[in-house]
Amino acid sequence: MNSASRYLIVYLLPLALLASCARVGTPTGGPEDETPPMLLKSIPADGTTGFNGNTILLTFDERIVTNSLETDLILTPKPSGTFRARVNKNVLSLSFTEPFNENTTYSLSFGNTIQDITNDNPADGINLSFSTGDYIDSLSIQGQVLNLYSQEPIENLLVSLYSEQDSLDILSGPASYYSRTDSAGIYKFRNLPNGNFRVYAVRDKNKNSQADSDKEAYGFYGDTLVLANAINDINFSVQNLNTDNIRTVSARGFGVYFDLAFNKAISNFEMLEDEDLIYDQPESKTIRFYRMDRPYSDTTQVIYSVKDSIGTVYRDTVGVYFNESKLDPLPFSFQLTPSGEFIAPNDSLKITFNKPVISVNIDSLSIQVDSLNTIPLKENFISWNKLNTELSYPLDLVSLLNQTSSKTISIALRTGAFISADGDSSIVQTKNLSLLTTEDSAIIGGTVQSNSANIIVQLLDARTLKVVRSSTSKNFLFPYLPAGRYMIRIVKDLNNNGKWDTGNILKWEDPEPVKFYFDEFYKTKVIEVRKNWEQTDANIFF
Repeated sequence: MNSASRYLIVYLLPLALLASCARVGTPTGGPEDETPPMLLKSIPADGTTGFNGNTILLTFDERIVTNSLETDLILTPKPSGTFRARVNKNVLSLSFTEPFNENTTYSLSFGNTIQDITNDNPADGINLSFSTGDYIDSLSIQGQVLNLYSQEPIENLLVSLYSEQDSLDILSGPASYYSRTDSAGIYKFRNLPNGNFRVYAVRDKNKNSQADSDKEAYGFYGDTLVLANAINDINFSVQNLNTDNIRTVSARGFGVYFDLAFNKAISNFEMLEDEDLIYDQPESKTIRFYRMDRPYSDTTQVIYSVKDSIGTVYRDTVGVYFNESKLDPLPFSFQLTPSGEFIAPNDSLKITFNKPVISVNIDSLSIQVDSLNTIPLKENFISWNKLNTELSYPLDLVSLLNQTSSKTISIALRTGAFISADGDSSIVQTKNLSLLTTEDSAIIGGTVQSNSANIIVQLLDARTLKVVRSSTSKNFLFPYLPAGRYMIRIVKDLNNNGKWDTGNILKWEDPEPVKFYFDEFYKTKVIEVRKNWEQTDANIFF
């Protein structure tokens, strides 16, 4: 190594050591910062009167960032114009393009929009109120919003307060005052003036501050609030309920069929003329007509009426025609219920078809008790739904099994037992059924104490919330249940029509009240049962 190289190494080594010492690394050890930013002061201060500025300043004890401030800041009543937000280290400024209204109390609720710059800890409970007049409005409204079907609280709903004098509502335009629900579904409006108000809530997905009823869950409190003192317990629920006017969106041939499609689900369809056309409802928004033996060249004018889920009725006329098509008709299929091998005493066998049935060959339907004993099904025992797509047949399995030493019977459906509206016939199928006993099933029962004369007890599948059984008795009993997880929902049937009416915002009708059974010991709404299991103390006070 020459002297020049040796000199260069000696010169560079101290520099390398200095660079190594100056290199910044990630600190190790020590507690993670979990402290949210603290508000030190604001201009105007909370409770200020006579404010005439157009800029609001908030100073915190550490550097901050904002998150969705423009969309999630709740500022009520909504001022004219817009605002611009800027952060300078630990100071947030909101500059408004238009002056605030005179003699008005304004409230700002920041939610989780302000966070520290290190670990995104949100500043908690940052609320600010000020007035451009001589006093601060001090009235309040508070309540809780639940999911109608599960009765669980919903977080981050936009709750809107409209003056009774306002011509707008949640479906048509922005409100005067806003709040948001917390994790317990609780909302609160602060610093309100005297007046009459109506309150709504919506899961405002598109941030337009109103309800798009075809896409968003929403709800309302059914009474006008007369605000002269603070009001609590203004509780209500939200659901998906499409209020759009029902209308036809298409009427056209589909293969060998003619389909009539609507913009929303329909609950009832009636032909007011030409009753001999056969139709069914393959989807919630579609009515399908079947050609039968009509010529392809014919067009039949059909006057019809449809009703949607909120009771709106729509009448129209359509020309129904059929085209020759290379597409084959849908294959004819059916499903039997129960799907398993067991059936409860005095239960019914159900057969659900994918197309309307136009004829039954009763000779092709029988009950095979044993190898020597075959019992034909009785045609007068068969009942059909309105569209002829579901058959029900009562089975007294106890009496049938008394005629044999076997523990099983067979339902035989031979070829051609059913003919569909397309003229094709059902396939052969045999269904073996055994008697479901109390040892192989569970029982759930209890009592309802209620001031309502008419109630509906609904036993729900705990996973899907679908109704499994129902009863109108306050002393209810649901025997022969498969092992599983269930919930009990009680409906006050106020109009005694035998069903749960879920409300109509267009008629300002509240949903009929509901309540779930809750096990206070285990702190759960779920009832889990196994085979040979009884729970008959599900007692509910409503």
